[in-house]
Amino acid sequence: MTITTVPSLVVPEAFSRWLESRGLIYQILVDFYGRKPTLSLVAQWSRNRQMSVAAEMTEGGRELKRYLCSQEPAQLPLICEKENREYKRLMNELPREAAQLGREQEFCNVLSDVYASAGIVFKKCGGEADDHIAIELEFMAVLHERMLYNSFSVRSAMELLEIQENFLEEHLLKWTPQFCERLNAATDSPLYLGLSHMLEEFLPQDLQMLRAWKSTLESSAAAMV
Repeated sequence: MTITTVPSLVVPEAFSRWLESRGLIYQILVDFYGRKPTLSLVAQWSRNRQMSVAAEMTEGGRELKRYLCSQEPAQLPLICEKENREYKRLMNELPREAAQLGREQEFCNVLSDVYASAGIVFKKCGGEADDHIAIELEFMAVLHERMLYNSFSVRSAMELLEIQENFLEEHLLKWTPQFCERLNAATDSPLYLGLSHMLEEFLPQDLQMLRAWKSTLESSAAAMV
């Protein structure tokens, strides 16, 4: 992943690694929270070099990296079978914002409006609700890609940045700490503990970096006036 395809955006070195890695981190989380850990999925991420770089951003990511990358190929089918059962056990009601915050089912309409206002419509193969953790994380992943590869001005990048900042503050960071706490208490799976630790550590860090980059972009724009 590179960021040089957006020549109008000047990215200071302090933000380069974060921007290069955050999209991959969101995709890792989407993949494992959004579907059962198949052999092809586990094999893909255990051999992915970019994952190794991105994983170093959090301790949870390092846990996940050690677990997936230390497995012998012959052991992967048994690991997938075990983690598949764990996914079915854990991913019933836990990974939904409405369930964690005690909101009504109609709350999904709020999320649907947020996605639509950003021009995003999801194709849900498994019929996931709009407040499912994987859908909310995928929303962030899509906005990240748009911000880097389809924004041709600081202004358009700022608009997409602010949507991500608001979504973290108003949704993901309001319920994922409780979700992670319950997940940590409910499992001893190295896969799901690593994912949980990665999620609870990465999201606040990501918000902090978004705010810092936003401040840098605002300062750059003001200097050009």
